[in-house]
Amino acid sequence: MQTVVLQLDFRQGPLWISDFSTGTPQTGISVIDTDEQVRKLNYEIQDLYDSYYEFDSHGQAVWFNEEKEKRDKSKMLDLFARLNARLAEINDGTFVVDDRETERISNL
Repeated sequence: MQTVVLQLDFRQGPLWISDFSTGTPQTGISVIDTDEQVRKLNYEIQDLYDSYYEFDSHGQAVWFNEEKEKRDKSKMLDLFARLNARLAEINDGTFVVDDRETERISNL
């Protein structure tokens, strides 16, 4: 059984992607990588998370806007709930989800 890790990273979203312009996951698990709802949610989460990064801001080359992340907390939690629900729905028993973000976001 494979483990699918949900962990945010710049330009990746919670599921690592193979195509930045489409947000298509590359987990190696076909049922995930080909699911349109997963792709859309992953891309939406990626886009929101990437918006917290500011370039040449606050005297730094890259600055992470923690206040904006806190303001978007409920939206991000909703997106993660929807992603987790979809992953549970399509799970054919070949993977488990290790969500490393929902608790972190909840604690903001």
